[in-house]
Amino acid sequence: MIEVEVKAHANDLAVIENKLNNLGAFRKNEEYQEDIYFNAPHRDFAQTDEALRIRKSRDNTGEKIFITYKGAKMDKVSKTRKEIEVDVGDPLKVANIFESLGFRPVAIVKKNRVSYTFDELIITLDEVQGVGSFVEIEKEAEEGEDFQGALEEIFGFYKKIGIKEGFERRSYLELMRIH
Repeated sequence: MIEVEVKAHANDLAVIENKLNNLGAFRKNEEYQEDIYFNAPHRDFAQTDEALRIRKSRDNTGEKIFITYKGAKMDKVSKTRKEIEVDVGDPLKVANIFESLGFRPVAIVKKNRVSYTFDELIITLDEVQGVGSFVEIEKEAEEGEDFQGALEEIFGFYKKIGIKEGFERRSYLELMRIH
């Protein structure tokens, strides 16, 4: 699966949330996420633009844990990339497996996230500890599918909610490293 995603800095998430509600977006979820990022023993993910993480996500329905691999970004304007995700039961055992194979933890990213949907778009409002506030809009595409139309739809939706600048291609992990 390809995750077509564009992220932007946000000054006031409450204003954005109000605009989403006025447009009829559906408020799906509110959660706390804690991501442990790992680097590989055989290549530097910071150099290859890849990511491997274990995410613990907690909302009012309970806790979910999954492993995510993200491939390198596929264009120069967005964060579009291959994404593979799988549910797991025990994050400590998974981390132990990774570390036994030579992967090493490099950072923990913590955030509060509110998720909305609008048609096929997923809109998230993120408060990232030590980094700031962001809006992410994404749409899934099949591998090999042209994702230019999805990007146009995403940027069009950004205009609807009043965001025309402040777009950010760096991951939260990358942004943490410069703060």
